Amino acid sequence: MATKLVIMYADHPISDSNEQQVAVRTRNELIEEYYPLVRTIVNSMLAHLPLCADADELHSVGVTGLIAAIDRYEPRHAKTFKSYAGTRIRGAILDELRRMDALPRTRRAKVRKMRATVEKLEQKLGRAPTDSELADELKLTTKQYEKFRTSAEPVMFVSLDQGHNSSNDEQPDLHETIADERTVPVLQRLEHTEMIDEVSQLIESLPERQRNIIIQYYYEGKRLSDIAEVYGVTEARICQIHSQAVAKLRRCFQKIGAGASLEEVEAAKV
Repeated sequence: MATKLVIMYADHPISDSNEQQVAVRTRNELIEEYYPLVRTIVNSMLAHLPLCADADELHSVGVTGLIAAIDRYEPRHAKTFKSYAGTRIRGAILDELRRMDALPRTRRAKVRKMRATVEKLEQKLGRAPTDSELADELKLTTKQYEKFRTSAEPVMFVSLDQGHNSSNDEQPDLHETIADERTVPVLQRLEHTEMIDEVSQLIESLPERQRNIIIQYYYEGKRLSDIAEVYGVTEARICQIHSQAVAKLRRCFQKIGAGASLEEVEAAKV
């Protein structure tokens, strides 16, 4: 069952004379009624935000602010619910924008100061100011100005879902051009598959005892001492056979790396 809330209509301020107009409303009804207020506030704030600001994301945050306003509204402490909700919605959005802000406060202050200085000199000179003029206006040395200008450069945000500035519909979005580090490139995957096939074929071409020792040691995870017991020989002898097999495989790969085909290497019986 929806929680019942005692709340004031938006167009009736709280006073002793109209307390009778306070109505019992359900939480869901209030959300539905004031839901358009969130969109109105978001649209008004977007005009003062960077282009990278996501209206839908800010709207979602604004809705959480509306819900918080409904849950915490006390008619005695606010004139109307609409004004109270508007404050809570704006506050929630501003908190989210601060959380997402990539610039610390000191750097943002420098950005504002640089922008204001540029605008002031543009109006005064009728043209874009030079770096030396900006340094003089800011009362900074050349070295200090270079450092200040670097720290006052605003961060540029680019939407990964935004396409290239081109009329060509076949141009991919930016996120489609960024490589996924978790994905193995197709060529690398094919090369890896081919290498596994070559290793398998080269192992199959080894003499039977060498082949079995390689398989038991690398694929079955047996120790050389365990393999020695299977063949009834010393561990040193198994180690010797293992070394011979590995050396032969290494020579085969060296030949393949030099341009020889797998068939040529097998035929040579390295």
